[in-house]
Amino acid sequence: MFFINRFLVLAVLCLVVVQAATAANYVLGIGAAVDTEDAIAITAFGDLELREDTWLSASVGSTETEALVSGFETRFYDFGIDHFLDPIGLRLSGAYWGDSDILDSSDVRASVYFRDEIASFSVDYERRNFDFVFTNPFTDERRQATFHAEGWGMTNRVQLHDSFSVRLSGMQYEYSRRINLEPNIDVLRFLSASRLSLMNSLIDYRISAGMEYRFGLRAIDLSLGTWKTAVDQGKVDSISLGFLTPLSDRTDVEMRLSFDDSENFGRTTAFTVYLYYFGGN
Repeated sequence: MFFINRFLVLAVLCLVVVQAATAANYVLGIGAAVDTEDAIAITAFGDLELREDTWLSASVGSTETEALVSGFETRFYDFGIDHFLDPIGLRLSGAYWGDSDILDSSDVRASVYFRDEIASFSVDYERRNFDFVFTNPFTDERRQATFHAEGWGMTNRVQLHDSFSVRLSGMQYEYSRRINLEPNIDVLRFLSASRLSLMNSLIDYRISAGMEYRFGLRAIDLSLGTWKTAVDQGKVDSISLGFLTPLSDRTDVEMRLSFDDSENFGRTTAFTVYLYYFGGN
């Protein structure tokens, strides 16, 4: 019931954004995901055209996992702007992620990219400031440790044919502290149980590659990925298959099935569905 209520709140938020954006082009989306580790996530997001070469974006989301006895819920907020001066563009965004009672972060991201009709390439930077709250085992006093991470990466996409494209992306993080040596850090080991609990949390690096085939207005894509967690240094390998198809002139639906294999937590499966609405002129 909790997630149904949250889902309805996000749906209402989308409708409010629609009313505010009726004079411009915009894209709205809402999605939900579940996995075999009893985690569930919901997300609402939107892009609004300020002018032909400038877009605002926003997303909000919530993930809940039963990996802890009391459960673990994270919230996610992201706001950004994208300005494109053909063929170079710049993206800037700020975000919040986490649970203030255990672990959360305030993030800043920036990307400089090149894009034309055949290919796109970006250099990506991210700065994350974390607060980790833990209990002193000797005094039962709650204490807080702060640290930060800086990440550099890239994102590439090449259109090899009118209907076929490939992509490659990666990000490497450097932490201000040795995360696996932090006091009571074991409480966070569940974060690497699946892609939903790992999403936006503590990782050393991530790499993914994929290919997409379009036939008419529909598309199928296959993605391969790997992550290394910063908490337990475990590696997670992943494969996912996605399918995108129109529902109407202005709506698309995307479904994705993902399989993850973790060195520390074994195999998990996740299913995700997104609904997109395209509005404006």
